[in-house]
Amino acid sequence: MAQLKMYWLPDTPIPAYTLPEGYSFSNYRTEADKTAWVACCKNGLVGDDADEGAFDGSITENENIDLYKDVFFLDHNGEHIGTVTAFVIKELGIGDVHMVAIRTDYRGKGLAKYLNYVAQEKLKADGVKYALLTTDEWRKGAVKGYLSANFLPVEYAMGMTDRWQAVLEEYGIDSVQMLYEDATPYKKVYRSSLAKKVKIGVFGAGRGITMMDYCVHSGSAELVAVCDRSEKRLNELSKYIGDTANIAMYTDFDSFLRHDMDCVVLANYGNEHAPYAIKCMLAGKHVLSEVLPVQNMKEAVELVEAVEKTGKIYAYAENCVYLPSASKMREYYRAGKLGELEYAEGEYMHNCEEIWDRCSFGDPDHWRNTMSAFYYCTHSLGPLIHITGLRPKQVVGVEGPFTPRMYRMGAKAGAYGLELVTMENGAVIKSLHGVGPSNNNLWYCIYGSEGRMESLREDAAKLGETRVYYNPAGSTKPAEEISTKDALTEKASASDHGGADYYTMYHLVEAIRGNRNAEIIDVYEALDMFLPGLFAYRSVLGGGTPEYVPDLRDKTTRDIWRRDTACTDPAAAGNMLQPSFSAGNPEIPDEVYEKLREQLSKY
Repeated sequence: MAQLKMYWLPDTPIPAYTLPEGYSFSNYRTEADKTAWVACCKNGLVGDDADEGAFDGSITENENIDLYKDVFFLDHNGEHIGTVTAFVIKELGIGDVHMVAIRTDYRGKGLAKYLNYVAQEKLKADGVKYALLTTDEWRKGAVKGYLSANFLPVEYAMGMTDRWQAVLEEYGIDSVQMLYEDATPYKKVYRSSLAKKVKIGVFGAGRGITMMDYCVHSGSAELVAVCDRSEKRLNELSKYIGDTANIAMYTDFDSFLRHDMDCVVLANYGNEHAPYAIKCMLAGKHVLSEVLPVQNMKEAVELVEAVEKTGKIYAYAENCVYLPSASKMREYYRAGKLGELEYAEGEYMHNCEEIWDRCSFGDPDHWRNTMSAFYYCTHSLGPLIHITGLRPKQVVGVEGPFTPRMYRMGAKAGAYGLELVTMENGAVIKSLHGVGPSNNNLWYCIYGSEGRMESLREDAAKLGETRVYYNPAGSTKPAEEISTKDALTEKASASDHGGADYYTMYHLVEAIRGNRNAEIIDVYEALDMFLPGLFAYRSVLGGGTPEYVPDLRDKTTRDIWRRDTACTDPAAAGNMLQPSFSAGNPEIPDEVYEKLREQLSKY
């Protein structure tokens, strides 16, 4: 788990202290001081059997540290009983407060504050921009001492706000200012019992259970209302999320929307997310939208303009983006370890035959039965867009066949869709996805100018989505497996999709809290993930010709598309209706749907 990080700003007062009688400060002078330094620092930091030479390397091998100017001792009657190292990271002009330590036999006397004082005085004289230190919650006395010395918490890694709320609660401190990693102000952080929770309403009591579960158990959000057309489903919610006494239940969406809440999670039908998202934002609510973001270009233009008009947060819940393997690939790519994208592949192949009765309810006109195979592309393409930050420019589509499996499911599209997407830097991404293959597979691979990285295929091992491998350019060694654990792995592990659903909600809540580090998928990125699929189908219908992928960040481009309703949903397409399958909608008799409805009745 990442350590806590704290900053001290030079314009902040330094609490002045007078040393008790018999105590004094001194500097590192000779090699003999090394043993005393180790004796002080071993306390609570490493085991008593730690190798002295390896341990003291943190000061003797750091090129920024001048042992004789930067290492200080607190002495009692001439004996070193505490130490602190205060040095400047020269290339950054930032101070570092390192190894604040009191020897074991002198602990509990409140002596660490004198070390903080001498470090702050020294670094202020050095003219640093700010001073930093790292610590851990279990060093309770140290953390409390740093807060008393006007060091401030830093928001720099996932989960920091919640961890600091817990620290403040334990210490009985109501609030403290929090900073971003560049030392600019973030906000006041309040102790857990005083912290305001984000009020969430969920539209859709089926898929929405995952989002509700986060609200019930996270401590940072509160589930206040649920809306679903099925009263039976609403009544059954207590089976999944526990006590629902304080949660308002609605079957009417307009009544639900009037409820006091900060954000609406849209877990309703996937062909209806855009109009409801617009309605929510115009009503003053933030939005988390499940897949799909839109169905056609008219909806895309209207959605973008609603976000811009209202200023509300729109977050797209493409959960594959937050898979542990995809998150680690993004970290490596953004750190430059893979270089510039040259080629990538993403696959989301999901044999849905056994669950299709529950997905489509045996309704021949259900959106899942009428949508093109290309529309569900964001599970395969989305993570690669998010990893690289590049936008699509052009796409060519290839449609899979209509198979007996799709016939049995009552789905009128090809078993899969494949997009070849040319990105803005000229790189190519192959995106393969479908609901009708013979086997499942979830897999991502990136070839960059400086190396290759790929996840483990879904059926290669249990929890394959948590496994990822890296090989730098020119290496002749086998790819190295990289740990995908982070500060929230343990909390996220109980959530669906390898924990990805947890991160979707976590980043949403952080964004609503005002955290600029929140990793949400905004409306523009959501469309970058979806529009290649929409236009890949146009490519197929046009005989395989390349299609330009519009960028709706450009307002002039919007005018070209704002009346284009072309899609496979009759209710949204009007006179621009496209067939679900490029060769024409297959004839599927009602007996197929009757069988599905019979299967559904058994649950």
